[in-house]
Amino acid sequence: MTSSSPVLPLLRRELLAASSRPWRAGASFTAVNSPHRASFLPSRVRPCRSAGLLKYGPLPSQFRAFSQTQRKRRDEEADFDPSRIERESDEVDVCIVGGGPAGLAAAIRLKQLANEAGDDEFRIVLLEKAGELGAHILSGNVLEPISLNELLPDWLAEDNPSRFPHVTPAKSDKMCFLTKNSSIPIPAPPQMNNHGNYIISLNQLTKWLGERAEELGIEIYPGFAASEVLYKPDGSVQGVATNDMGIGRDGKPKDTFERGMEFYARVTLLAEGCHGSLSKQVIKKYDLRRDSQPQTYGIGLKEVWEIQPEKFKPGEIVHSMGYPLPRDTYGGAWMYHFGDNLVSLGLVVGLDYPNPWLSPYGEFQKLKHHPLFKEVLEGGKCISYGARALNEGGFQSIPKCAFPGGALIGDTAGFLNVPKIKGTHTAIKSGMLAAEATYSALQNKDDGSVFLYDYESALRNSWIWKELKEVRNMRPSFQNPFGIYGGILYSGLEAYVFRGRTPWTLKHHLSDAAATKKASECEKIEYPKPDGVISFDVLTSVSRTGTNHEEDQPVHLQVKDWNRHTEVAWPQYQGVENRFCPAGVYEYVEDASKPLGVRFQINAQNCIHCKTCDIKVPTQDINWQTPQVTKQDIEDHFSTHGSGKITDIKIMNGFGFIEYEDPMDARDVVPAFHGSDFKSERLTVQFARGPRHKENFHGQTDRPNVPRPRRTIFRMQITGIPPETSWQDLKDFARQPGLDVVYSETARDRDGKGFVEFESSGDLKLAVDKLDGREFKGSRVTCTADIQTPEERPAYRDPYRSRSPNRRGYPPIDDYDRRPPPPRPYSPRGTHYRERSPPPIRRDYYDRDGYGRRSPPRPRIDDYPPPRRPYEDPYDTRPPPPPPRHYEDPYLPRAYARPRTPPRADYPGYDRPRSYW
Repeated sequence: MTSSSPVLPLLRRELLAASSRPWRAGASFTAVNSPHRASFLPSRVRPCRSAGLLKYGPLPSQFRAFSQTQRKRRDEEADFDPSRIERESDEVDVCIVGGGPAGLAAAIRLKQLANEAGDDEFRIVLLEKAGELGAHILSGNVLEPISLNELLPDWLAEDNPSRFPHVTPAKSDKMCFLTKNSSIPIPAPPQMNNHGNYIISLNQLTKWLGERAEELGIEIYPGFAASEVLYKPDGSVQGVATNDMGIGRDGKPKDTFERGMEFYARVTLLAEGCHGSLSKQVIKKYDLRRDSQPQTYGIGLKEVWEIQPEKFKPGEIVHSMGYPLPRDTYGGAWMYHFGDNLVSLGLVVGLDYPNPWLSPYGEFQKLKHHPLFKEVLEGGKCISYGARALNEGGFQSIPKCAFPGGALIGDTAGFLNVPKIKGTHTAIKSGMLAAEATYSALQNKDDGSVFLYDYESALRNSWIWKELKEVRNMRPSFQNPFGIYGGILYSGLEAYVFRGRTPWTLKHHLSDAAATKKASECEKIEYPKPDGVISFDVLTSVSRTGTNHEEDQPVHLQVKDWNRHTEVAWPQYQGVENRFCPAGVYEYVEDASKPLGVRFQINAQNCIHCKTCDIKVPTQDINWQTPQVTKQDIEDHFSTHGSGKITDIKIMNGFGFIEYEDPMDARDVVPAFHGSDFKSERLTVQFARGPRHKENFHGQTDRPNVPRPRRTIFRMQITGIPPETSWQDLKDFARQPGLDVVYSETARDRDGKGFVEFESSGDLKLAVDKLDGREFKGSRVTCTADIQTPEERPAYRDPYRSRSPNRRGYPPIDDYDRRPPPPRPYSPRGTHYRERSPPPIRRDYYDRDGYGRRSPPRPRIDDYPPPRRPYEDPYDTRPPPPPPRHYEDPYLPRAYARPRTPPRADYPGYDRPRSYW
């Protein structure tokens, strides 16, 4: 929704020529306009500071309108509810969530297609939660250049002044099986041949791709953490909303509170990486995993070292298996020599390991003391650390990648090639395929929901599909009674003999959380104390990640029930959370006042966003959400120049605006503070610009005034629902298969029953098939069809007829109607709706029309069911929503006849097979 407050619109950024945009690794800062306002952008996330949103060189102008949040907070009562504040909004053609290789590749390819077609007005916005592009990406990567050569053919050309300079050609490969004190050379599978590949810093590559994207005219906003998916009335995705800022640990807004922002787009591409928070919501809502196996994960821990020059071997690649992991745990290590005397060292541990005493961080520290690695690291210096969850499910676990209004790309969809230990090349290619399908679909001028039919088919016809299918059985083969030895033997047969042509596909067994055994069933593992030279304690490593959070902010790691979690997890698993977390976020503290003698504690400020807890915790009651970072010391910093009066400061995760009372003061701020030092970072300060009006874009402000949905006879009874369930909760639950719900209701006596109504019998049958037995709000519900007969359910009739001759249609909604609502159950009307009789002398008044002719008698009003009052939002000034549009899921197999919608105008109808393979 667009803000109705009288604020200046935020302007679309205009890009400077490449020659005038020198690259800076430091922070950036954007500045004012109106000319009253300055916007700024610090570059790195600082501990207890505002988040650092990094822009490179002179930043293109950001856009964000000033909100009236502070003014409203002062006018509100103490029980101020932040969710009632209206968000500001912007309209774009494509919104991409995630600034990794997949998201940037999609943005670049989209803009290439738009420029080739002469469409200069095509607008792309990319949101990245980190303070700068690449801040959440671990350095050290062996890149297979096939997809990057296709996207940017001159990325290494000597005559290209903007070429990527930080590459080290791969020269040698080694594969070893480690014991405690020795390494045994073993043959590497063909998939691990790195001839023609390059060792790079993925962090640097991501920043370089961001430069190329901005040169093309793509709007990139680091520091914008998308926290919510926005939906249209027909159930398709409309865009995303960013998180609120300035909320204290107690959940109440602070003086720095700022509401998030909404981005409306015709297509939304999710490139969040492994186990993204928005991707989880979309996958669950549209049931995108219905034809695939559950995803399985690993955790990768990595350090970058600067070693002594005499030990540096540029281009050397070493992979290993075995020590220090036990034989029932999948995993392996690597060491890459790249750059100027740099070594990338890491360990991957499959999260399906059974022993809750195992600590991936502890195993990584043990690995570095093995002679193969220790002799390289001695005399060197560790300069960075990080950890991330990885998708390891492979071909079997790829979900449906397209959904109404968007698609999943990159590691979000699980395109990592596990035997190769590579996913950057598949991520870039998937982003390009999604971009081509998106641009083709948007050429249709229909303003309805967009479904990327071509993206799904392009994936299946691409080398991504072929490559992942060939190695589909290698990762599941390690789930056998012989552990790693059986997996190595079978993988060798797959690599050298079968070559992916086996007629069978192995399955993943238990989920990673369910694979965890009880602590009493496993041998306890003791880890040696770090020496501070080769191995380090957790907090020292966390300080090298560059990921920090405000101390006084809500915990972004949500636990459903803290007491219940402790009661279940501690006796069975003895603090497994503290061991699987590579950042020391979770711990059990001794507390004699507690029944078990321990208290569960979360140190959220240590979180490095690996998302392992969301995956591995056996109780599955921890949910990772996007964190917030607030502003500090901005006013003090900008008050050091002149005496201009600052009227408003708006911060959003390192990006923001400053508004001055006098336009001349705002003009003076730009040269005075551009490039200045702020909390050990350099700032970029520029004037802000505003967005253009999008023609033919129908957002939430363009909704027509239409009547409310009708009632139908196709009812589904739902039993077993929690007492606190509302009718809206039931509607949301019934919409999960992609169907449109026209009515919902809960029982008056809260006996765990309710019902919903659909448009057709086909929708009713499908809903029962898909929803019966599902979990809803922590309870398993039963869904049954309950088709009403016309005698039991007469047609709906509007009870609010006026006394005017026009007796058809709905009356206008009276926003000031304060009558009590009618009773919710199925009983007859109360006394509030008693029929009034006209005076005796005018008995026939209602039986005559405007010309004196007698009309047929009207039925008694008690024959009709009571209407449900519309929800009255005192802050909502929008017109009623449009009539519901039924979305028919093209993936869903039909066990019964159901009419299909006509084919789209630009290409034939989409007839999908029952499953992927």
